[in-house]
Amino acid sequence: MKKVFAKFKYLPYRERGIQINEDLIVTTIEILNNSNNYILPQNARNEIMEKTPDGLDKRIKRKLRKNTRTANIISDVLENKGIVEVTYIKNPKTGRKIKATRLLKEWRW
Repeated sequence: MKKVFAKFKYLPYRERGIQINEDLIVTTIEILNNSNNYILPQNARNEIMEKTPDGLDKRIKRKLRKNTRTANIISDVLENKGIVEVTYIKNPKTGRKIKATRLLKEWRW
């Protein structure tokens, strides 16, 4: 993770209303590493965990035990640092394209 943290000038800091810190960064990378094909829909919702559809946001909420919407913001931050790619995938229920976060190859284990 030292390589990841070297990409940040300083931590923690606030971005669009959430705290960007080591826990959030590590949690996001671990979740993506443990997902199928290293990609998850963001499904970012300002809802309690139980009402959030499965995806990156719900898994972050569960792991960090917080109900704050974070997936879309941390995804943008990590994309800016060259760690993830924000893309689109098809929602299996609706058939619509939805935002997703894919971990780039050099950050996978």
